[in-house]
Amino acid sequence: MLQFSISNAQTNLLLNGGFEDVNTCTEYNAECGVEGWFYLKDVKAQMLSNETNTSLLGTNSFGIFFNWLGYEKFTPVIGAIIPCGLQKGNSYTFRGIVSAKLNPKLILNAGVCLGQRFYVPNRPFSKTLKPDSIVIIKAVPNTTFFQFEYNFIADGTEKYLTFGTYIKEDTTGAKKKLIGVQTVSLMLDNFELIPANPKETTCPDFLINKQKIYDYNFRHKEMDYSLFGKGELAITFTNDDSSFITKIKEPPPPPLKPDTLKLGDVFFDFNKADLKPSAIKMLQSFFIRSSSSIDSIYIEGHTDSIGSDTRNLELSRQRCESIRKWLLQNNVVPETAMQVHPYGKSKPVATNTTAQGRAMNRRVEMIVFRKPEK
Repeated sequence: MLQFSISNAQTNLLLNGGFEDVNTCTEYNAECGVEGWFYLKDVKAQMLSNETNTSLLGTNSFGIFFNWLGYEKFTPVIGAIIPCGLQKGNSYTFRGIVSAKLNPKLILNAGVCLGQRFYVPNRPFSKTLKPDSIVIIKAVPNTTFFQFEYNFIADGTEKYLTFGTYIKEDTTGAKKKLIGVQTVSLMLDNFELIPANPKETTCPDFLINKQKIYDYNFRHKEMDYSLFGKGELAITFTNDDSSFITKIKEPPPPPLKPDTLKLGDVFFDFNKADLKPSAIKMLQSFFIRSSSSIDSIYIEGHTDSIGSDTRNLELSRQRCESIRKWLLQNNVVPETAMQVHPYGKSKPVATNTTAQGRAMNRRVEMIVFRKPEK
């Protein structure tokens, strides 16, 4: 019996691996698949509502349908953009469950390709990509599903994960060659990309990158043209590795009673991140006189609910960064002693239905941990 020993508590670096978040496509303003996953026109995608009682499945699974025309090499089925860069030399596991229906005379094996682009057979940009078969697979008892696992070492260039199949005809026993188009249907669920290091977690820009991917609502022709023509979609992330590359979880802060300094909305211009003179005066008053006792600082940014999720996350991060830069410039604490946490609109302290409440929600909080007295 194969053992899948990775803890469920570890970080999943794939978006919407359970296929629960549904995409509303631009072309038809209707549900056209799932968020965060993409495919070529030869593949038909459909949301499947789970009626089975198996604990493996959530509310939805992802149904994939395509015709096999005799091509036996790696055939892409679906792909995802990895929202955080993987750390070169680190080990990762891609895993999930799959159920297949096809002619019993056909043999299907799952495969995967990780690289800078979505894999498309016979396209020039795919020449440097190296699809691989998935050999670790076991039947899930009392279901039609199989659980697969693929282990690899990252080279640091992985952006797209393409899941696909290798299909060939079973010719043992001098079986007759199949005639005509063969339809293949797959049911997919619980896709995960897990770091081997249990302390490795998402990058600082994970939520921002997730929103950019979810905001890509094109399916059908435009998605197909981009993937087939270039192997990538018009979705770009920051070039700042410190924000894009996965991180190692920091140890918990020392068990000290923290001080909290709050910079409210009045210390920033509307929709901007530059510190006003009044904000600098407050920071000087709080930190310059007592920086020697500071162990570490958490900087948390918050906004109201006005505007898009993407803009709110960006604004909360920019305001945190303005404070972080001031602290560095004034030698309050070293960079390694600071952590930035942009939350956007996700943690309000008051209602967003009134101007007063929204003003309270627009804030940056600095949680200051001080060294124990000797």
